Amino acid sequence: MTRAPIPVVIVAGFLGSGKTTLLNHLLRTASGTRIGVLVNDFGAVNIDAMLIAGQADGTVSLSNGCICCSVDSDGVQAALGRLVRPAARIDAIVIEASGIAEPRALIRMVTGLTDPRIRYGGLVYVVDVGGIENLRVRHPEIDRHIEIADLIVLNKADLVDVDTLAGIRATIERLNGTAPSVVTCDAVVDPEMLFDASDRAVSTTPRSGQLTLDDLFAACAGRDDVDHHDHPHTHLHDDYESADFETDRPMNPRRLAAFLERPPAGCYRIKGVVAFDVPGHRQKHIVHSVGGFVRVQRRAWAGEPRTTSIVVIGAGLDRAEVTERLAAAVDDGTPDDHGILRITRYVTAP
Repeated sequence: MTRAPIPVVIVAGFLGSGKTTLLNHLLRTASGTRIGVLVNDFGAVNIDAMLIAGQADGTVSLSNGCICCSVDSDGVQAALGRLVRPAARIDAIVIEASGIAEPRALIRMVTGLTDPRIRYGGLVYVVDVGGIENLRVRHPEIDRHIEIADLIVLNKADLVDVDTLAGIRATIERLNGTAPSVVTCDAVVDPEMLFDASDRAVSTTPRSGQLTLDDLFAACAGRDDVDHHDHPHTHLHDDYESADFETDRPMNPRRLAAFLERPPAGCYRIKGVVAFDVPGHRQKHIVHSVGGFVRVQRRAWAGEPRTTSIVVIGAGLDRAEVTERLAAAVDDGTPDDHGILRITRYVTAP
């Protein structure tokens, strides 16, 4: 069975905003999901030594499958190719950008890759709410970074008062009124907002050798000498939301493409299986969209009902708007000879 493309998520933000903290949180909490990490920086990712299972030749290899490679922008394609090799069994890839990196360049780099094994997973921009106003004065280009983000993480919320936080949220919304934002302490974001959790079965067979991340955290559970301040049950972040849509009627490709390209405010990603009733295009269409970047794959129906099922994930979603817009994209029989071209331009090789 052909494997689904691996999402490549870019995590950016100015120096000290909490990018590495977010990365460490993902590595700690995405249980069962194998995460590959590229560090687009001049330094190594700052992972606590107790979590590192092995290190060699500039590559940090964690025994749960997390791999961190220090690379420059010219080496991204080669590094991604290394991570998506079948033997690595990676489920998602996170690029931690340098604090002074240009996010647009990284987005162009990832979306310009032709490897069918990967897909763009969005730009997550981390903001230090305590310093963002002064930072915007010193570095006006930060506004342009926020404007193109697909998800904005308002981090260190415990360091400002409620009124200050409300003012910052209003500023962020003026800069980017469509991207979802989550308020966090210690950059705690639910991994399932960024990528699907692996359905890989957890083995109950005793293992020998190095401990995995899951083993390490299980061993630390309940210990008084372990700092639990970033435990996922103590955070302040907004829970991610999802809206589901299903229909047994075919979809209108032109209208669905418009939804994927310009999704509702608060939407981070869209995924689903879609059926069209267009001659020559009645295959199962698997769609992904993040921030208007669309990817479509075609597969044969394998005996299942020819129905459409779409999930929209984000924060601050208007579920009624999502449902209404998708219902409006159901095919009503109006002739549209070339509408399917709006979908086929996003079709990638199996």
